Amino acid sequence: MTTMRINTRFPLALLLAVSSPAIASAQSPAPCALQKGIYTCQKSSFEQSLHAAQTIAVETQPTDHTSAPQLRALVRALGKTSQDAPADLTFLVIPTPTDGVFVGPSGTELATLRVYASAPQGQRGNLLWVETFSGQPDMTWPAVVHALIQQFQSKFK
Repeated sequence: MTTMRINTRFPLALLLAVSSPAIASAQSPAPCALQKGIYTCQKSSFEQSLHAAQTIAVETQPTDHTSAPQLRALVRALGKTSQDAPADLTFLVIPTPTDGVFVGPSGTELATLRVYASAPQGQRGNLLWVETFSGQPDMTWPAVVHALIQQFQSKFK
């Protein structure tokens, strides 16, 4: 089992959508559990979902025209087809909210790649995987996304 730290400053609606019993009962079991602000994801379960998926939707939050092409390239590198929802999986890249001035060495959480299962009506389903990238706070956003994707690929290629 892999433990992923998460910045709990993300909107509460996202966290509720992941942990809602009504949503969970309508979908496959969630391989990620949120406890005390930390996601714990089951790598083997995610690998099965990734292997079985044929189509992957790509999203960025907020809408970002530099990240989406990098995510679509990741989808192609995984041997999958990129399409709009509905898709078997959804890859979502989110920048980590900043609190202002950074003081200290590298190691600041900069971005998160979340992978969701599909749900009825093309919505995001259960959270399957969380990949967080930490680095120098002065990195450009395209460089952060590139490093995050490389980190993800190193685990699932």
